[in-house]
Amino acid sequence: MRIHCIFIACLALFALYSVANSEYANGPDKCCFSYSNMRIPVKQIVGYQTTVPACINKGIIFLLESGHEMCADPNERWVQRLKKLVDARTLTDIEVSSGDSN
Repeated sequence: MRIHCIFIACLALFALYSVANSEYANGPDKCCFSYSNMRIPVKQIVGYQTTVPACINKGIIFLLESGHEMCADPNERWVQRLKKLVDARTLTDIEVSSGDSN
């Protein structure tokens, strides 16, 4: 009886481990394998996201109005500047939209 309990416990632990590791079974959704040096106007950027830690290279993925995505090196000054501009624009948009509800 004790062997059956140990077997069931091991089976349950294995199942839990499999589910926990399956999150990145096929790898993360988006990673940057190369960076673009093309500087784009902030008005063409809809938003951005950072790559997940599971990616080999850290990167910023800019989402463009055209629907395209562009990877950039997060250590570049122009990338940091664009991020700040997009953040400021987003904050302004939030403030304006919350002011309309008064």
